[in-house]
Amino acid sequence: MNELGDERLRTRTGEFSFDKENRIIRFVLHEGAVQTLADAMENVAGLKRFSKGTPYPFLCDLTKCKATDLDARNYYGTDEGRQAYLALALVGGRPVGRMIGNVFLTVYGNRDRPIRLFTDERDAIQWLKGFAG
Repeated sequence: MNELGDERLRTRTGEFSFDKENRIIRFVLHEGAVQTLADAMENVAGLKRFSKGTPYPFLCDLTKCKATDLDARNYYGTDEGRQAYLALALVGGRPVGRMIGNVFLTVYGNRDRPIRLFTDERDAIQWLKGFAG
C-alpha cells in the first residue's frame, strides 16, 4: 500500500486525513453539512485523489452531518463510490447520523465492500484494522 503523508484534503462538506497508526483514511463531515450529489461526487473524487488510487479502510464520521440527500446516497453506493475503499465504517452518534448510516447500510451493505455502522469510533477503528495492510 502507498504510505500517505500528514496532508489533509478539504471538500465543501468535510475533511480527509490519514491515521498512520491504524492505516485508515478518515473523513469527518463538517458541522451541519448537507450533502448533495455534487458533494458526493467531489468526496469520492477526493478520496481517490487523497489515497493516490489505492483503496484503504475508510472511516466516515457522520456525527456532525445534517443530511445526505437521496442522489448523494445513491452515488456513494455506485461501483465508483464503493471501489474507492476496502471497507467502510460509518460513525454516527446523533440520530441523524445513525439514520443516514442505517439507510446506506440497508441499501448497500451486502455488496463487495464491507460496511458497518458504529456509534463509537474506537469500535469502528478496531473493525477497520482487520482490513488494513
